Amino acid sequence: MSQEGYKSQSLDSQIDLRYIFRTLKKNAVFILMCVCLTGMFSYVILDHSLKDTYTVSVNLCVIPRDNTSEKLAETNIENALERSVNVLNSDTMRDQIMKASGSSRVKGNLSASVVADTNIIRMSASGTNAESAYKLLKGALQQYPELSDYFESGYVLQSLSSISANNVQKTEKATLRYSLLLILLVLAGGIGATVCLCIFTDKIHSMEQAKRLLDIPMIGSLDYVKKKSGQKALLISDQDTDHVYEEAVDRIVTSIRSEMSAEGYKTLMVGSIKENDGKSTVTANIALNLARRGKKVVLVDCDMRHPSLAKIFDATVDPKEQFSEYLLGKCELDQVLKQMEVQAHPMDCIWQKKAVAKPYRLLGSERFISLIDQLKEQFDYVVMDTPPLELIRDAEIISETADAMLMVMRQDEVHAVAVNDAVDLLEENGVTVIGGVLNMTKGERDTSKDRDGYRKYYNENAKIENAGE
Repeated sequence: MSQEGYKSQSLDSQIDLRYIFRTLKKNAVFILMCVCLTGMFSYVILDHSLKDTYTVSVNLCVIPRDNTSEKLAETNIENALERSVNVLNSDTMRDQIMKASGSSRVKGNLSASVVADTNIIRMSASGTNAESAYKLLKGALQQYPELSDYFESGYVLQSLSSISANNVQKTEKATLRYSLLLILLVLAGGIGATVCLCIFTDKIHSMEQAKRLLDIPMIGSLDYVKKKSGQKALLISDQDTDHVYEEAVDRIVTSIRSEMSAEGYKTLMVGSIKENDGKSTVTANIALNLARRGKKVVLVDCDMRHPSLAKIFDATVDPKEQFSEYLLGKCELDQVLKQMEVQAHPMDCIWQKKAVAKPYRLLGSERFISLIDQLKEQFDYVVMDTPPLELIRDAEIISETADAMLMVMRQDEVHAVAVNDAVDLLEENGVTVIGGVLNMTKGERDTSKDRDGYRKYYNENAKIENAGE
């Protein structure tokens, strides 16, 4: 599906207010920073460029030369008022003032308007200082009689009051008001742009949207869980880990086993599109859950550029007995295959401690292919943590040895088009993408009622499964 297709489907769906709120919260610092900078710079610039304004006004009355009924008619007076205002506001008036003053330009603004429901015209002059405003209005009063030919015939303009320097009104520059207006515009623009991006994006932000846009089944989601103080990693083998999170992992593993058992698959690669999607933690917990069910599991760290499983399990790794050393032929399988206990159940691991340059050469070797075949014979499940698909082709090479693949996607971070492109590539290599997991979700479901009653679930569930098999 094209990018336009994803956007069209997003528009057809309901607006996800929770996603919009999360995105606004995420971008709040950036928006507020733009608002603060706009306010600061606009105030400085406006304060420097804007000036105080001084205004002086005088009232003129439009009256007929004689008191004939025709001249006193309301329609005719309105026409005379309109004609007079047009003349007073015209360029001809300004030219006449410049000619009389001998100046090349008129400093300030001159305007005239009709006082509602009267035959009075208010003429005002404004400038950056009181003197210029006063001189401009005085010049206008002296020169408008020279334009009598342009006024309505039969009518004259008569000044009702004289101008005085005491009548000059000062209007202080509205620097603060304009700065606040710009701040509100930037704030509204930032919020509006964010909302529009949320509406038109194809980033995966909910299970419902993922099911609609992705070409793979969604087999579960994992809530965002904050690690407790002193907790190094979010592992289901840790008693401090939230039990709702454990239950979610168990449901995901149940779906994985169902899919793999139906096809007779034994090797599972767990990957993601981008970095920091939490796929290594998900991989570790899948292996732990399978081991707790009594399955023979081997966990292999195939992410040799950024290995993290040893760090997650806080495992001590001899540099001479890490995975890359085996693939280089410097040690044997029994030296790199390490066993650990998971709640009285064994689980084997192949660690990688240090990053390796150009690992695709090792992962594409016959020794790696032979190793996977050997592990499939010894174990019920081979679970591999693989590098992100978007950055490098290591995962593509690993997929040639895997039966199935699980896609881990962090909420609000991955585009649907990128996921579907990766799925197409993997399936061309012969690996079946059995499903996707939406990781680190917020607001997907109400878990407040699910936080009790799960402590005994896993041991009882493992006993039932083992008894059934």
